[in-house]
Amino acid sequence: MQHAPNPADLPSSAKLIKSTIVAAVVAAFLLVVAILPAEYGIDPTGVGKVLGLTKMGEIKVSLAQEEAAQSTEEPAAITPAQPTQNIEQKSVETVTDLRKDSLKLTLAPNEGKEIKLTLNKGERARYVWYTDGGAANFDGHSDSVKHKINYKSWQKGRSQREEGELVAEFDGKHGWFWRNRTSTSMTITLQVEGEHSEIDEVI
Repeated sequence: MQHAPNPADLPSSAKLIKSTIVAAVVAAFLLVVAILPAEYGIDPTGVGKVLGLTKMGEIKVSLAQEEAAQSTEEPAAITPAQPTQNIEQKSVETVTDLRKDSLKLTLAPNEGKEIKLTLNKGERARYVWYTDGGAANFDGHSDSVKHKINYKSWQKGRSQREEGELVAEFDGKHGWFWRNRTSTSMTITLQVEGEHSEIDEVI
C-alpha cells in the first residue's frame, strides 16, 4: 500500500519559484557568454573572445554566407572547345618524320670509339646510351666544317647510363666519344630518335 508524501517533505512554492529563476538566469548567462559567440560571432561581454568562441562563431557565419551565395549563383557557361585538327595533324607529321637508330659498340680495355649525328642548327634528337657492365668515360661534343669549329664540348663525365635531348647549336656533327677504362671489355648501346640526317661511327 502506497503512502502519500508528507507535505513537510515537499518543496514550497517559494523554493520552486526561486529554483526556476536561478535556472533561467544560468541559461541566459550561458546564452550570452557561450552560445551567441560560438554560433553567431556575437559577444556582448567580451568573454567569448578571450575563450576563442567569438572567432569560431565568425567562421561559422562566414561559411554559411559563402554557401548561400554559391547556391544562388548560376552555373558558368561552358565554351565549346575549338577544333584541333590542324594541330594534331602537324604533331603526327612531326613524329612520322623522326628517324630512329640503334647502334652497339664493343670496347676493349682502354679502347675508345666515337659516334656522331648530322644535325642542322635547331634540330633535335632524343637519346639514351648505356653499358652492359661498368662505367665508361664519355665526352659529348660537336664540330662543324661549315663554321670552322673543330671541337666544342657540351657534356663530359663517367657513367653507366645517360639520356636526354641533344639540340644542335649549329650545322655540323654532334655526338659522343667513349673510352673503356675498366679491365674487361664492355658493350655500349646507343638509341637515338630525332631529326638527324645521318649517324656514323667515327673511325
